[in-house]
Amino acid sequence: MFFKNLKIISLVLTNIIFSYSVSLASNNDDCRNSSYYVKNIKVDLTKKSIVEARKLAEDKAKLFGLKTLLNKLTLRNKKIKFKNLEVLQLVDYLKINSEANSNTRYVANFDICFNRKLIIEYFHKNKIQYAETYRKPISILPVFKGPRGVIIWDEKDPWYLKWKTAIKSSEGLVKFSLAKGNLKLSRRIRSNLINVSNKDLISKLINLEKSEELLVVIAEPVLKNDGKTFLSTYAKIYNKNGILENTLYRNKTPLKTTTSLYNIDQTLLNQEVLNIKNSIEKNWKKDNLINSSIINEVELIIPISSYKSTRLEAPFLFNDKIIKVKSTDGFLDEGVIEIEKEVIFYKKKNSKNFEHLKRGLLKSNSKIEYNVNTILIQKDITLWPFVLNTLKSLPFVKEVKVISISTLKGMVVVRFIGNKKTFFQAAKEKKMIFKDFNSQQYILNSKF
Repeated sequence: MFFKNLKIISLVLTNIIFSYSVSLASNNDDCRNSSYYVKNIKVDLTKKSIVEARKLAEDKAKLFGLKTLLNKLTLRNKKIKFKNLEVLQLVDYLKINSEANSNTRYVANFDICFNRKLIIEYFHKNKIQYAETYRKPISILPVFKGPRGVIIWDEKDPWYLKWKTAIKSSEGLVKFSLAKGNLKLSRRIRSNLINVSNKDLISKLINLEKSEELLVVIAEPVLKNDGKTFLSTYAKIYNKNGILENTLYRNKTPLKTTTSLYNIDQTLLNQEVLNIKNSIEKNWKKDNLINSSIINEVELIIPISSYKSTRLEAPFLFNDKIIKVKSTDGFLDEGVIEIEKEVIFYKKKNSKNFEHLKRGLLKSNSKIEYNVNTILIQKDITLWPFVLNTLKSLPFVKEVKVISISTLKGMVVVRFIGNKKTFFQAAKEKKMIFKDFNSQQYILNSKF
């Protein structure tokens, strides 16, 4: 009886939680964490009146913000022209971070939240592929290998400063952070970075930064035997174990003179930082593009945790307000239990009792008396609605349909726009890892 009603209880809880989450999705705080939020748009306009200057400044900020958003989410190089009215309709709200004005001049800094639904509708209408899934942050370690030796974590080093500035102003789907290290580890890394391959040190640095990967970006001026000089730049990514996964970027740029070895052109360094950043962001978008012309579906298996059980410590009568048991260890603080064929809700528990009871739920039958040692059981269904809610909130998901639920697992079909790789990557970002169960189904990692 209890397990037959489990589906009803699960779906009720799911609908409540999902409705609540949808209402929260419109909150400003939620937009600040989304791919559709553009920050720090600076405007400075002078017109005949402050009213005109402010109005034009806001319109200019919205248009610039939209162009920034398109550059962030799409690979399309073709210029897209928007009418002013279209731009206004695509904006949810504009946040003023700072502003100053005179009678004719208006200076401000804005954040803009764009309406995700309307932006995606525009992408679909114009058959534009896009990505909106953030990558887990990558720690960046800039290394400059100059004639005077290896330079690392030096605030006066131009290569380090260029990366620091670029990371601070980064607006892409790939999040970067500058690896800081600590005094002891920094000394060890400095003395071992000649070949940038010490697994132990790389692993310790990644763990210290609480990151998943480390990108070592190296700039090295080189003098060849024929007297020609060039700047060699490359980027190598390491995993948590300190093992080199891939070389993501490599380039050689000729230098004008031999003396350039000691004084690298700042513009060249700037360009190489942008090249490396753009290369990583472009590859991430390519791997996570949502093709609006492709509708896919997957069948997912969601395991349900094994139930808890205990036994009555004393007889439980039809008019009792407390259930006395041997132990409530492992039971939810508030939940539903079954004793024989009766389903009971309890509001409170302590180590030996279930209290504040509502009996005979879902038209289940109550007995006049349950004897000592009668078994009580509880199925922990909290994971089930949480997973469904998370799946529904994933980018580009069109439908999540429950097809079955039992005492051990639930099965759902998820319909979505794009390919399976993109879907499972988005699920992974939410810490849901699905493994291939067979050729048709995927099962949720039980450690979720």
